[in-house]
Amino acid sequence: MLKEVKKMAEGIKRDIPLYTKDKFSIPYIRHASRDAEPEDWNTIKFPNSDKYPDLDAAKSHALRCWACRSCEISTFANWAYICPPAAFPKNSRTAAYRGHGKNYLVLGLLQGYFEPTEAVAEAVFQCALCGNCTIQCAIGGGASDPLVSLDALRRTFVKLGLGPMPKHKRFIEFIQKYHNAYGEPTENRFAWWPPEVKKPVKKKKADVLYFAGCTGPYRVQEPCIATVKLLNAAGVDFTVLDTDEWCCGSPALMVGAWEEARETLKHDFELIEELGVSRVVTTCAGCYRQLKEGCKKLGLKPPVEIIYTVELVNELIRQGKLKPTKPLNITITYHDPCHTGRHIGLFDEPRELISYLPGVKFVEMERIFHQSWCCGAGGGMMSGFPETAKFAATERLKEAKATGASYLTTVCPFCELNFYRAEQDAKTGIVTGGEADLIVLLAKACGLM
Repeated sequence: MLKEVKKMAEGIKRDIPLYTKDKFSIPYIRHASRDAEPEDWNTIKFPNSDKYPDLDAAKSHALRCWACRSCEISTFANWAYICPPAAFPKNSRTAAYRGHGKNYLVLGLLQGYFEPTEAVAEAVFQCALCGNCTIQCAIGGGASDPLVSLDALRRTFVKLGLGPMPKHKRFIEFIQKYHNAYGEPTENRFAWWPPEVKKPVKKKKADVLYFAGCTGPYRVQEPCIATVKLLNAAGVDFTVLDTDEWCCGSPALMVGAWEEARETLKHDFELIEELGVSRVVTTCAGCYRQLKEGCKKLGLKPPVEIIYTVELVNELIRQGKLKPTKPLNITITYHDPCHTGRHIGLFDEPRELISYLPGVKFVEMERIFHQSWCCGAGGGMMSGFPETAKFAATERLKEAKATGASYLTTVCPFCELNFYRAEQDAKTGIVTGGEADLIVLLAKACGLM
């Protein structure tokens, strides 16, 4: 253990002034809890417990961590890492970018071994929050969750004025001013709407409210167009908020700006409740998780049932309201988005939809389901650390290409945006982006696109 600690400390010292040479040691931090039973760990008092209350609330997770590196090292023969920032070459010798490193940042700050600085902030915010570290943690059961530590670190650094990163602050300003994360005109949120479909704006008591999100309407429009055409073709009673739809707040929540996230999501929830719709469906993985689960962190709760597009279209196919009969004649592989997959558990539903598509050969990548490799876009990484995000996406493109597939499909516009941008340089030849979206493929199989 001590050998590993020394190696980790030396790696961090090269890039980030976190640990003083004479003071820092993980065993010393643990000394206060040596005789404590696990249920007593929350009662341990650190010198800076009052100074950093959010970190203090996360200390039990950090204290349980033994830096075994399960959160970093892959068990797959062909892949060295499970964590994109850890695998990124520029970070490869710096432990602060790993899951266990985040746990020890919490303990080091609480113990007062170093001060929060801009350099430390970079390590705190360079993470996609994919959750693979949580899944792989050898302790298990969520008892030592690096994401709990990271969540507390981000909130703390935001309160200290050391976070989020400059480009994160920019999209938070956009959310407040334009109600979307891209700074696009509010009136253009539904400019992509297919002209052959009548737009049902704020219709009360509709069965479904379609929540389009930000990335789809402003960057990857194909899934939005496909969703509306499918809902219309199936005769679904649906409505939209139109220009009154605001960002769900997920981007702000991910980077520690909780108040800004709560403000924008509260607006949406109030409108949804006012309309009296039965359920909400969205094409954005980030929106889906935020509306369904992320809201609870902000003291809010979903006003109605929240479902994802794949859940709804599978239901419509089983009811005979959608009939995909046009052969696509392609080979596809599927990427599990972190928001819908690891964090929510939608693994079978996309694969069920794939089984309905005629003329499709489906091949799986090696890293799938809970162990899926993150595309690298989430958690503010694509905006704040585009090189790391591009690296992660390129790794996934290579893995997809190795299956022999011609299409890399998924159900997350944000993943698709990152894959599409990475492919411009990677040139693997695999089709990705909105064109390869699974809902778009269904619309094509139904003869709607």
